[in-house]
Amino acid sequence: MVQSTETILVLDIGGSAVKYGFWTAQKLEDREQFPTPLTRNKFYQTVADICDAHEPIAGIAVSCPGEPDEDTGIVHGMSYVPFLHLGEFQHDFATQLNRPVSLQNDAESAALAEMTLGVGQNHQNALFTIIGSGIGLAIVQDGLILKNLAEKFDNPEKRFADTLKTLNNSKVSPVQIGKTVSLKNFKLPNTIDGKTVFELAKQGDPIASQEVDQMYASLAEILIFLNAAYQPEIIGIGGGISNNPDLLPELKAHIATLLASPDSKISFYKRFYPNPDQAFTKPNLRTCYFKNDANLIGAALHYEHRFKRPY
Repeated sequence: MVQSTETILVLDIGGSAVKYGFWTAQKLEDREQFPTPLTRNKFYQTVADICDAHEPIAGIAVSCPGEPDEDTGIVHGMSYVPFLHLGEFQHDFATQLNRPVSLQNDAESAALAEMTLGVGQNHQNALFTIIGSGIGLAIVQDGLILKNLAEKFDNPEKRFADTLKTLNNSKVSPVQIGKTVSLKNFKLPNTIDGKTVFELAKQGDPIASQEVDQMYASLAEILIFLNAAYQPEIIGIGGGISNNPDLLPELKAHIATLLASPDSKISFYKRFYPNPDQAFTKPNLRTCYFKNDANLIGAALHYEHRFKRPY
């Protein structure tokens, strides 16, 4: 099949920033970002300006938090981007920009990229956690990304793992940790990013070190329970945090400690699982091959499938 040479704008809408790039001939180029606007109109105007500066743009692929429904154009659920959830979004966006728009959940976008071209290749059952302002989860079963909530959480163990993930959202998000460290340390600016928090922790800053250690411990706990509930072949971790070389060694160390400790939450909950020794094992962790670009690439692949572009 002839490869399309049309260019589409790809957007990854996050709670603090909107990352974007241009997808042409199966390549993502010229990545940039802008602060996430507070209003939908400001968002539309910013995207229109980007399109005008890079004409011709054939269409727009969107990765976003929440539960997008392309049948209705509504982004269900809640997220750190309120304007997404104020009624119908997808068709309104397409009308305002006069271009076709595809819409997909951010974690599911990353899963599509990684299952198609990244660490998920040759696997049929996988989980992908995307960590940014919040923590997203995509579930791949028998090679398919599950979309239906009833399929995703069809037993108590899965529902408990998802609840634990939700309750610990602020503890594992580098964006939220940056805000916490800033509040506790008056010498810092009002907001610092996750990368700065990790650098401060390495330099021995006690506040940053405490928050980073808590983040690893909370994320390790979430991953243990997700692994116990779904028994995936791999768990892929994406988002900006996946660029941190210490991520996997730290998580593996915390996971080993939690699984071995008789006083951990893991030991308490083992009694409720039919086969605890089989369920509570070390997960096979991978960072996403495309790191922080996984959402963008998956959104572009979804656009191509939805509008059946040649490639």
